[in-house]
Amino acid sequence: MSMATSSSRTRGPRFGFIGQLSRHKGGAFGLTIILLFVALTVFGRVVAPYDPNANDYLSLLAPPSSAHWFGTDELGRDTLSRVIDGSRIAVAVAFLSVSIAMAIGVMIGVIGGYFGGITDAVLNRSQDILFAFPTLLLAIILVAVLGPGLFNASLAIAIVYSPRFARIARASTLSIKTSEYLDAARLAGVGAPTILIRHILPNVMPPVIVLAALSMSTAQLAYASLSFLGLGVSPPQADWGSMLSKGRDFITIAPWLVIWPTVALVMLMLAFNVLGDAIRDVLDPSHSTTKSPETVK
Repeated sequence: MSMATSSSRTRGPRFGFIGQLSRHKGGAFGLTIILLFVALTVFGRVVAPYDPNANDYLSLLAPPSSAHWFGTDELGRDTLSRVIDGSRIAVAVAFLSVSIAMAIGVMIGVIGGYFGGITDAVLNRSQDILFAFPTLLLAIILVAVLGPGLFNASLAIAIVYSPRFARIARASTLSIKTSEYLDAARLAGVGAPTILIRHILPNVMPPVIVLAALSMSTAQLAYASLSFLGLGVSPPQADWGSMLSKGRDFITIAPWLVIWPTVALVMLMLAFNVLGDAIRDVLDPSHSTTKSPETVK
C-alpha cells in the first residue's frame, strides 16, 4: 500500500500535467500535430523525397503525380519537399519569437507590477506605445529597419508581441504581491530579487504559458505575412509565406502551389490554438466548457 502511494506521488509532479494534457482531446490533437512538425523540422531533409532546392526543368509546373505528390513549382522544384523544408522555418519562428517576447514581457510586467510607482508607470507606458501601432505594420517597420532574415523577423515579432505578455504578467503580479506569504518573506528579510524569482514568477507563469501557446499561432501567421512581402528568409530557402507569394502568379494553372503551403500553415496554427485552449483547461478547470454527469442531471 505504501509503495503504491509512494509511486503515485513520485509520478504525479513529473507526469501529471503532461498526462492530463494528453488525455484532453484538444491537447492530444495539438500535441500530435506539433510533434509531427517538430519531427519534420529535425528529420525533414531525410524524409523529403527530393532536394527542396533542386531544379528539374523537364518538370516545370508538373501537376501532382506518383513522382511528385504535391506537384512542382515554376522552377521544377518538388512542392512536397519544399513544404517539408519550410516547416523548419515555421517551427523555429514560432518558438523563437514567442520565447523572446515572453522573456521581455514577463520581465517588464513582473518588475513594474511589483515595484509600482514611477517604475511601473514608465514600463507600462512603453508597452502602451507598442500597443498603439497595428501589429503587422509595426513588425514591417521593425524588419525594414533591422533588415530581412529569420532572426530579425523573429525579433520584430517578439517586440510586437511582448506587450501582451507584460500586461498579463503585471496583472498577475498585482494580484499576488500583497499576499500574506510575501509579507512574511519580506519580514524575514528576503530580498526583492529572490521574491520575484522564487515566489512571484512561478505564480505568474500558468497564464503566461497559455498565452505563449496561443501566441505561437498568430506569430507564425505574422511571419508568413512578412515572408509573403519578401521580408523573411532569403531565396532559395523554402518558406511557406514566400511559396504563397510566388504561387499566386500561377494560381489559375497550378493551384497546388498555393494549396499545400496554406494547408500546412493552417494545420500548424490550428494545432497551437487547440493546444493553448487545452493547456488553459488543464491549468484552470473553471474555464472548461465540459460538464460532468452530475451537472447535466
